[in-house]
Amino acid sequence: MSKSVLNKFPGLALIGALTGIAFLINSFQPAISPLALCVALGFIVANFTVWPDWAAPANNFASKRLLRIGIALLGAQVSIASLRAIGLKGLLTVLVVVIFTIFGILLLSKLFGMTGDLGLLIGIGFGICGATAVAAIRPQTRATEEETSYAIALISLCGTLSIVVLPFLGHLMHLSDRTFGAWAGAAVHDVGQVVATASVWSPAAISAAIVIKLSRVCLLAPIVLTLSFRHRKYLKSQGKSENASARIPFIPFFVLGFIAVAILQNVLTVPTHVHDDLVLASKILIGAGLVALGSGVRWKSIRSIGPRPLFMGMIAWVIVAGVSLAAVRISGM
Repeated sequence: MSKSVLNKFPGLALIGALTGIAFLINSFQPAISPLALCVALGFIVANFTVWPDWAAPANNFASKRLLRIGIALLGAQVSIASLRAIGLKGLLTVLVVVIFTIFGILLLSKLFGMTGDLGLLIGIGFGICGATAVAAIRPQTRATEEETSYAIALISLCGTLSIVVLPFLGHLMHLSDRTFGAWAGAAVHDVGQVVATASVWSPAAISAAIVIKLSRVCLLAPIVLTLSFRHRKYLKSQGKSENASARIPFIPFFVLGFIAVAILQNVLTVPTHVHDDLVLASKILIGAGLVALGSGVRWKSIRSIGPRPLFMGMIAWVIVAGVSLAAVRISGM
């Protein structure tokens, strides 16, 4: 076994243990996002005890390599059959909601005087797939670890509130199973929270929710690709084109992996158990990367961000939920 692997092993064992705890808690309470828990556990250990120096080599490996492999495997959730199920009208509806969410939150973040990249993390996290989207786009932005953790915590909070609030409002409005499921799929952020929200309503709502949610996941690759070009442009504007931008591929490798896995998933007949294992592996690897990310965040830095993003996020959550419901009802989904 090489010295490099031996150096990483103790830290990976610690990260793996914390990731396992997060997923164990999620198995007892599915409404709690395991990815948000991964960030929280890394943060808690680093701030209330001492994150050991011997874990440093594993931190860098998990927050970059493992995280990106996990995002690539997320392509296993992209299904052409799901896109066909909602039809062109459904796809256009999802696209409108996602675009409104991202640009609407960017506008709100400016009104609240926040940094552009924190608003971008929150907007894409709300619009695509919660913590996973935040982790995927972060390397293509100038966001700090503190801003990334703040965005994940805020998205998790709003998604958890949706599990209680959306079914309550849905009953007041006498929504059908299909309409409520589509609303949950369009408005709630994390995949697990989408399923939890629809489950509170009825089993029939779950399928509609998952189809809409997975159609949002399909937008992750083009968004990361767009942000990659944006980041290279920024580096060039700062006079860093010869060194920094040269090391950044035009298309990030994990995006190519995401696309390749998605193609194989739809071209080949993948056994259900293999598909489920890929999805689980994706979540675990992303979770390990987020534990490492959380361990690098300090409470003093989080506190310095202030309460404005929290207020902005709560307002955005209400607006996005309203727009999503309007879009679903107008389109007849």
